[in-house]
Amino acid sequence: MAYEFYEILEVSCEVSAEELKRAYRKKAMEVHPDRHGGDKEKETLFKEVNEAYATLSDPQKRAHYDRFGTNDMGGGGFGGGQGGFHTDMDFSDIFESFFGGGFQGGGTRRKSGGVEGEDIEIRIKLDFAEALSGLKKTVSYNRKVVCTECTGTGAKKGTEPKECTQCHGAGQVRRRTQTIFGVMEQTGICDKCHGTGKIITDKCTKCHGERREIQKTEKEIDIPAGIDDGMTIKVRGEGNDGIESKAGDLYITFSIPDSIDSLTREDTNLFYTIEIDPVEAVLGTKKILKLPVLGERTLEIKAGTQHGEVLKFKWDGVKHISKDQKGDLFITVNIKIPTHLSKRERELYHEIASEKKIEVANEGILSKIF
Repeated sequence: MAYEFYEILEVSCEVSAEELKRAYRKKAMEVHPDRHGGDKEKETLFKEVNEAYATLSDPQKRAHYDRFGTNDMGGGGFGGGQGGFHTDMDFSDIFESFFGGGFQGGGTRRKSGGVEGEDIEIRIKLDFAEALSGLKKTVSYNRKVVCTECTGTGAKKGTEPKECTQCHGAGQVRRRTQTIFGVMEQTGICDKCHGTGKIITDKCTKCHGERREIQKTEKEIDIPAGIDDGMTIKVRGEGNDGIESKAGDLYITFSIPDSIDSLTREDTNLFYTIEIDPVEAVLGTKKILKLPVLGERTLEIKAGTQHGEVLKFKWDGVKHISKDQKGDLFITVNIKIPTHLSKRERELYHEIASEKKIEVANEGILSKIF
């Protein structure tokens, strides 16, 4: 069966090899059945994700799929033989994060009774000026920390957890699963003790056996100049505490407006529009602009400037977030045609029209001037 592979991996048809790899990693971790208690639907999705990546990561198979909409190249599919599964991606890190030891259910790095520290994702708002200049900002969020009452055992003071009778204290059990790679022996978390290797009969009165408690945390972070809407900063080790394992990470995603008082941002470039009088456009002038955030800029309007002409201020845009360079400032000049003229202004325009032999309306009557 040919799936909509690009949709499955949530990428466009123009996706690069590196972007495809990142998308696969993210999707595979999201839908892996071991993260969902062996959910059969997730198992099916996981197979589809792997089949999609197996096809799109191979240039020849991807070209065939793009042309014919199928991964069937007349070979033996993705199960083995000459038409078997092929990709240049290193799967070991993904499977290790799921099973602790790769394809054959090898040894786990996680100690019995340990709890992985989960990542935390938060979203904060910045204003336009903050994003352009960068700043230090204190963020507040809730995270799980090791319980101060039971020091992470989950048991009431004076008591000890008992060994799990299902995994015999290992915290993990082995199971065999049919996948597109064939039959795989996996080491998964014990569903009875939830990977702790222990059963708590008398729970801690503070964390109620959870082993961790919720704590409000404040963290000062450095936000670089040029941060843009939707970008994410990773703060290592500031996620939830692990027990006999490292803490997770904190991911901060930013919401930032793309304009302020008609000053608009597109990537590292800034755009602004001004209106000038026709006389200024014809004869030229110098204008002092007071731009939001940027401050004053001197604008030279040359004689004969046309409506819609764009003037460029090189390196006057937004700093690139990871490079020592800035974008540009583009100012569009629009010529504002007056709708109300004084008597003298009207006379002058008629004189110009007469000089240039242009037909104009004169008090509602179209007259030809010679």
